[in-house]
Amino acid sequence: MKHPAVIKYGLFFFIVAVLAGVDLWTKDYAEQRLATQRPGILSHNMVLTIGSEHDGVLLEEYLRQELSASSEEEVQEIAEQFTITAHGQKLQPDSELSAGDRIEILQRRVVVIEDYWDFQYARNPGAAFGFLADSDDSFRQPFFIFVNIIAAIFILGLLRTIDIRQKLFFWGLALISAGALGNFVNRLQFDYVIDFIVWKVTDEYRWPTFNVADALICVGVAFVVVVLIREGIEESRQKKEALAIHPEG
Repeated sequence: MKHPAVIKYGLFFFIVAVLAGVDLWTKDYAEQRLATQRPGILSHNMVLTIGSEHDGVLLEEYLRQELSASSEEEVQEIAEQFTITAHGQKLQPDSELSAGDRIEILQRRVVVIEDYWDFQYARNPGAAFGFLADSDDSFRQPFFIFVNIIAAIFILGLLRTIDIRQKLFFWGLALISAGALGNFVNRLQFDYVIDFIVWKVTDEYRWPTFNVADALICVGVAFVVVVLIREGIEESRQKKEALAIHPEG
């Protein structure tokens, strides 16, 4: 029979690895399949290479097949306004494509729920809500590396003190760790974090763009806070019971 500590740490690192992997996979999707142009801020094109099976196909028909998550209206808009050749020449919906051609899409988002939920590509060199985004690179990168190392040591210290049967606390630490690892890997790769999830009410009210790692961290923190509140209530109840049994004076 395996030692309880082996099971605890094995399960913890398995959960962290799987969830961090999911986060990095979704960020790779955003990197490959979304495009954003913000003059003076960000220029990120979606690059596609035409396969032999699409030789001679018209641009709009190709995009309709390739961008199946986009609506007909969105595909038409991309074909008419936001597609260029590798040399920067603007393409038209009826442009004929050849195998081996490389085309670039300048603007593409994926609408999940109209006016409420989109996937849009963004880069965040800072922390949550853009914290330290404008700071010098020579300070920002070492700072985040240091913070992540300290956070990892702190979480492992907490993990050592809890039992695997403390499920909410255990999962809270695992979710926080997975999210932190996913964003940390992004920072090491690019010196920024890829964000792509947009929650909003029309374009007037928008929650700051985030990613799966951010969501994992928020849920994990919520789990830990619930545990701390429960423990505080239980401790207060026990003190009241003790005072009732052994009143002072």
